Amino acid sequence: MPRKPVKSEPEILDAAMRHFWQRGYNATSMDELVDRIGVSRHAIYSHFGSKHELYLRCFDAYQSAIVDPAFEPVETATGGIATIEDYFETQISLAEKIGLPGPGCFVANAATETAPHDQLASDKVDQHHRRLRVGFARALSLVEPQEDANEVAALAELLVTCAQGLWSMSRTATSAKPLRRQARTIVSLIKSRDAHQ
Repeated sequence: MPRKPVKSEPEILDAAMRHFWQRGYNATSMDELVDRIGVSRHAIYSHFGSKHELYLRCFDAYQSAIVDPAFEPVETATGGIATIEDYFETQISLAEKIGLPGPGCFVANAATETAPHDQLASDKVDQHHRRLRVGFARALSLVEPQEDANEVAALAELLVTCAQGLWSMSRTATSAKPLRRQARTIVSLIKSRDAHQ
């Protein structure tokens, strides 16, 4: 029987991240990972130590592959509400491309599956939410530079909650239409608030 080709650590990580994203942590066995990735158990253990350590590394892989392309424009110094709109559309378009109903958000899934009883996973979820809060706050502060910092922080927190809700909603939505409708509502509420100040 021919030996399986050796895969690089980034390749293993990307394949594992996509499998955990689809199936979740508890429903994923080592046998499934070996079959899905196409490497031996030894290769997984030698690169990552354990299934749990591999899973934790997948949070960073998800940031690089999925979050960065969509969210980095929000975090730039020239961002604004338009970049928030683009962020929602980019992620909705990705969900549409993957297929709806889809896997939702890797981090939002972890927030309900592993984070409640796994401190290391919880820390990863908190880190992601903190990134979103800071990025949204930065974009919002460009719209109203004189806005009270507490108000900006509250709006940023609301946007994080709405974003995570949207990605959870995408796990049961059969089309992108309701996701886009909700995203438009979220953004229009922010815009109308600024218009009435």
